[in-house]
Amino acid sequence: MCDDGAPPRARPQDRRLSRRQVLQGMVALAALSGCTAGSGSERAAAAFTAPLGPRSPAAGRLEARIIAMHLHASASEGVGSVRSQLAQAAMHGYDVAWFTEHDWRRRRLLFRRTYSFVPGEVQNGAAWELVRRPDSGTPARGSGGSQVGDPVSPADPATPKASLRIRTTSSGDGPAAVSYAIEARGGSRTNYRSRIAGRVEKLDVLAVATGPDAWGEVLLSLSHHPATGGRPEGVYAVRYRLRTDVRERAVSSEGLTGIVDVPVPAGRWHEVTLDPVTDLAEIYPDMDSRDHSLHDIVFRGVSRRAAPSDVVFGHLRLEEQDGYDAVGVEHDLVASYAGQVPEVLGLIGSEISLGPHLNQYGGEQVPYDYGPVRRLGDKPGEDAYPSIVDHIHAAGGLACINHPGVPVTTLLAQRTAADMIEVGFGTGGPDGIARQLAMWDTLSRNGLFLTGNGSSDDHTGQRWEQQGNRYYTAAWAERVAQPELLDALGRGRAFVGYLGSFAGTVDMALDDATPMGAVVVGAPRERTLRIDVTGLPDGGAVELVRGVVDRAGPADATPGTTVVQTFGAGELDRAAAVPLDVSGDCFHRVQVVDGAGAIVAYGQPIWTLADRPPRVPANRLVAG
Repeated sequence: MCDDGAPPRARPQDRRLSRRQVLQGMVALAALSGCTAGSGSERAAAAFTAPLGPRSPAAGRLEARIIAMHLHASASEGVGSVRSQLAQAAMHGYDVAWFTEHDWRRRRLLFRRTYSFVPGEVQNGAAWELVRRPDSGTPARGSGGSQVGDPVSPADPATPKASLRIRTTSSGDGPAAVSYAIEARGGSRTNYRSRIAGRVEKLDVLAVATGPDAWGEVLLSLSHHPATGGRPEGVYAVRYRLRTDVRERAVSSEGLTGIVDVPVPAGRWHEVTLDPVTDLAEIYPDMDSRDHSLHDIVFRGVSRRAAPSDVVFGHLRLEEQDGYDAVGVEHDLVASYAGQVPEVLGLIGSEISLGPHLNQYGGEQVPYDYGPVRRLGDKPGEDAYPSIVDHIHAAGGLACINHPGVPVTTLLAQRTAADMIEVGFGTGGPDGIARQLAMWDTLSRNGLFLTGNGSSDDHTGQRWEQQGNRYYTAAWAERVAQPELLDALGRGRAFVGYLGSFAGTVDMALDDATPMGAVVVGAPRERTLRIDVTGLPDGGAVELVRGVVDRAGPADATPGTTVVQTFGAGELDRAAAVPLDVSGDCFHRVQVVDGAGAIVAYGQPIWTLADRPPRVPANRLVAG
């Protein structure tokens, strides 16, 4: 997991392929299909990207450590798992996968605890609905379902209360199913989607008409995992078949779907407990069953051989289990997978996201106090940014402003103390980055020293190379270890690239000594900049950007930047000592453009100021 020095070099006679090389080769083989670099939307939706390979080291034994930042897994609302994200990181040549699960989903804050199947029933300020899914097989005419006021579970204390009754008869010998799924989008924010660990589901069931060829079932759709145990990659599920014709619980599987036969009595209400963590561990003992999200809850009536099925579902409860440590489970998962994916370091952060979205990297992952929120609409607004940043700093972490939708004027008025801002972000890829670059440059113009990082915000754990948003951050660090990575990110010793469009490195130094990300304070004098860029795209160039630092504030919230020099592939030798205009307070940074002029990589600024600003991170400050 942790690289304590330079990576070992294979001896010339050692031609065995590492596991990472095999995975990367699977991605690179897609190039044989005739993919071209493309531009615009073609670039953002490219069918393949070659994996990132070895990179040139910088001075001081530092190497570019490639980080997938802002990843979601099985504690969030997508189908990604920790294991699938680690597999993607390895396949694409990354060194680090930094997980930042939604904090309120991790805690299951404002999650619904009960559902009485009443149409429009509101809990925590929002309603769940039932949506009919496409039928499976060919149900006979008259098959269907509805929410009814009778019969209802006598154990449900709600007033009013209802139930879901599904009647299904197949039109032939083959199986047929009628399905209804819980729909909790919009204001409900899918407030059941989170890790399956630490809770069980309980349900009251009335089997009106069932038998060997007819039953009710509950389908829980879970998370995506890579191929394992002879099974292909894909999204797993577990089906709870509620059977009146069996006397004992039994488990089996059909590919990626686990099956649990649950005995229920005929003709009377009965409580069943769904414990997918325990059941999946028995069905798939080669997997860590905690690494799944409860993605969908589907109620089904199933029939075969024209046998009638009539089942009533009522009083659903999602019960928390005592002693569940969500962050501890995440640490357990990355530790348990270290042997399977040793080439990628898994790290645990948090996305504080009930209101404004900020990531915490490093430090203790302690809950942010949202105050007395009782409804999903009670989320904090933009005025909470300073409080969240203070919380992250108090916990020992770096604070990052995510997919910035907040007006830059707000951050200027607040004089944000955040450490990073997601500049490399967006499904439009390089063609949509201009807004974030302008926002970042505006902050730099105002003496706010933030690292502009890049991230994907991926929730799927699948095919990073096909996603429009596939930015990575590379930290110049001696080791692949959290302390060194945090230090590099906090200092601005990092660059950002777009996977598939840039696989080189970006660095620079003022007067051949002061590193990228520094804030240099001293009297103006002649200065030079050494620009170090490798892996320039075909037809691409390096642009040197200059911006004034005049602290214009919200009244002039513009970047004030200019591209002052451009270096093509044959001109990079001139970049060894570029004279700088530092006649006034300013900053310089470099960016890499491809042959179409789109920005596919960028480095961090170096600020040159005559006087020390009122607030500057100590690890960035250089007297000069």
